[in-house]
Amino acid sequence: MDEQIAELKAVTLASVRKFHNDFYGASHADLAVLGQFDPVRLQKAATELLGSWNSSAPHNALVSAYQPVASMDRKVETPDKTNATFEAGIRIKMSESDPDYAAMMLANQMFGGSLGSRMPNRIRNVEGLSYSVSSRFTAPVRGEAALFSASAISAPQNTPKVESSFVDELKKTLASGFTAPEVATAKKAYHDQRMVARSQEAMLLRTLLSHEQDNRTMKYDEELDARIESLTVDQINAAFRRHIDPSALCIVKAGDFKKAGVWQ
Repeated sequence: MDEQIAELKAVTLASVRKFHNDFYGASHADLAVLGQFDPVRLQKAATELLGSWNSSAPHNALVSAYQPVASMDRKVETPDKTNATFEAGIRIKMSESDPDYAAMMLANQMFGGSLGSRMPNRIRNVEGLSYSVSSRFTAPVRGEAALFSASAISAPQNTPKVESSFVDELKKTLASGFTAPEVATAKKAYHDQRMVARSQEAMLLRTLLSHEQDNRTMKYDEELDARIESLTVDQINAAFRRHIDPSALCIVKAGDFKKAGVWQ
């Protein structure tokens, strides 16, 4: 944080202008438009406004390369902060094209993707330790740096219990597996979320633009939805066990634990 503050203070108007001149431009841009419009007039306007706006910098898509990360459990003191934050994560070697991608998406939906899923239900609804708790799974289109992560905000004195419950619930899930009713509920929730997203113009526009950049069409969405729908309980449990190892967790919690009298 100190380094970032120092870098921001060092920025000058001249450096901002130089960065804009070097990197800004429409040379490698994609334009997505949604709504009622005249394609000919739109193309003419885009050419007039952006056609000669070129960037002198070469363009290469960023690739998220997988790097193994050693497990750790770290505590950071943040004096006088009312709340504490808990974060946990596991790096996974996977891209969106991996056969297990769809299964991992649905597994995350059941473990921590909604308030009724396993981890939030236990930590928030049953134990009352955290108001904001969830898990996420992301995998890149390019590269293989996938990430399964979880977070929670709690009172500092409750953070040790949050950590204990998270690890315990993860181990229980790996041991017992998800159930058929959970899978059916998760599939419906996933389908409904995707349908709502595609019905919103801003979200649809972003989807079309990202697909253009990734050389995809909406056929990709159709195929992914079909893959999700066809998953079996055994396939999901096998994928989750294949990629999630509690001993590989990286855990960081930050809070005023000294004042709370925990982890002394």
